[in-house]
Amino acid sequence: MIPNGIVSGALLCLPAVLLALGLLIVSNRCVRRLRQRRRERRAEPVRGLLLQLLCAEEDEQDELLRQLAEVDQRTWTALEPSLTALLGKVSGAARTALVRLYEERGVAVEAVADLESRSAARRGRAAQVLGQLSHRAAEPSLYRLLADRDPEVRLAAVRALGRCGGPATAPHLLDALSGSRTVPPGAVTGALVSLGPQAQRNVAAGLDHPEPLARAVAIEVLGATGVVSRTSDIARALCADPSDEVRIRAARALGRLGMPDGLEPLLQAVGPGQPLALRIVGTGALGNLGAVSATDRLAELLGDANRHVASTAARALLRLGPTGQTALQTAAAGARGEQAAAQARAALAEAAVAGSQHDVRVEVPL
Repeated sequence: MIPNGIVSGALLCLPAVLLALGLLIVSNRCVRRLRQRRRERRAEPVRGLLLQLLCAEEDEQDELLRQLAEVDQRTWTALEPSLTALLGKVSGAARTALVRLYEERGVAVEAVADLESRSAARRGRAAQVLGQLSHRAAEPSLYRLLADRDPEVRLAAVRALGRCGGPATAPHLLDALSGSRTVPPGAVTGALVSLGPQAQRNVAAGLDHPEPLARAVAIEVLGATGVVSRTSDIARALCADPSDEVRIRAARALGRLGMPDGLEPLLQAVGPGQPLALRIVGTGALGNLGAVSATDRLAELLGDANRHVASTAARALLRLGPTGQTALQTAAAGARGEQAAAQARAALAEAAVAGSQHDVRVEVPL
C-alpha cells in the first residue's frame, strides 16, 4: 500500500506539473508563430519577383530567374513553402517557370544526391521534390527507393515515379507489390494511372505477372483508364485466373470498359458455384455494362439465396434503363416469388425517392 503522505504530495504536485505542461505548449506555439513571421518577413522582399516571374513572357523570365535563384539561403528557405504550394496549383508556362527556378537554384541536383542520404526523412523529402518537379532524370535513382528499408520512403518513391516516370516505370511499380519490402497497392494503382496512355502496353504486360496482386493491380488500372483493347485479356483472367482477387478486379474492370466481349464471362461469374464476392461484383458489373441481354439473368438473381447478390441485381436492373425497370415491375408483382418481389419493390421505391429528391433540388432554386 502506498503511504498517504506520498499520495498527498503527488496530488499537491499535480497542478504544478499541469501548469508547466501548459506553459510549455503555449511557449512552443509562440516560438512557431515567431519563426513563421520571421520567415514571412524574409520572403516578403522577393514575393514580388516571384509574382512577376509567374506572369512574365518566356523571353522576360531570364533576369527574374537569375535574381530569384541567387537569393541567400535563409530567404530561399523562407520562400520555398510558397514555391512548393504553387507547384501543385499552377500549370503551363507558370509551372515551367517554377521548375526552371528550382533547376537554376540546383535543387534538383541536391535532391538526387539526397536520395542516397542516411536519413530516411531526407530521402523521402528528396523523392517528393523530384516528383513535384517531374524530374525524369531521377527515374533510375527512384527505382532503388522502391525497396528502401523505410516504408514512408518507399511510398514517396512510388508517388514521385507516378509524376516523373515513363513507360519503363510500370514493371518496377508492379514488382514493388511483392517481396519483403512492399508498397501499398492503392499507391501503385494511382501512380500507374498517372503515367498516362503511353504506359498502357507495359501495364498490360502485368497481366502475366507471377504475383496475383500485381495482376490484380494491372487489371484495375486497365479498367480505370478505359483500355478497351485489353477487354479480351481481362475476360480471360476472369474466366481462368487462379486468384479470386484477380477475378474480382477483372469483373469490375469489364463493367467499367463496357464492351460486349465482357458479357459472357460476367454471366458465368455470377453463377451459383462461384465465390460470393465475385458474384456480387459481377452482378454489379452487368449493370454497369449496360447490356439489355443480361436483363433475364439479373431478374433471376433477384431471388438469389444471398441477399447481397439479390439487392445488387435489383440496382443493376435499374441501371439498364426502361427494360430493367420493366423487369423490376414484373418481379414486384410477384412473378418471380416473394423474395424477388421484395427486392424489386425496394429498388423501385429507392429509385422513386431519389428521383423526387432530384426534382426538389432542381425546383427549389427556380
